[in-house]
Amino acid sequence: MTKLFSKEKDIFLKIVNSILVIWLIVAIVITFAVGINIINKKHVLSYNEYKTVECDLDKIPVEDMDSETSKNCYQSYIYEKKDIEDMNKANVNNILISISNVIIVSIFIHLLNKKTK
Repeated sequence: MTKLFSKEKDIFLKIVNSILVIWLIVAIVITFAVGINIINKKHVLSYNEYKTVECDLDKIPVEDMDSETSKNCYQSYIYEKKDIEDMNKANVNNILISISNVIIVSIFIHLLNKKTK
């Protein structure tokens, strides 16, 4: 492999190489971060778990509970469930974009700096 910052390279090529190397490092870090998010998916609670944990409907006496309270809890559950599922799907798309970013930048660095014989 050729040296990216050797004395034979002109200043323009050194600047381009430094930008590409920084870009590659950032792309690798982002890829690992998204990969960790994929591994540690947020668990989607069932509605029974949600109303117990988040809404505390079990602590409200039956005579004090109205249909509006139960309805609001269910609507917030549906909204949060959709939000978590969308985030998990987005993470899968983001990992593909991040991996392709790493590959493209690596190929460009290699092609820019390969020795011609």
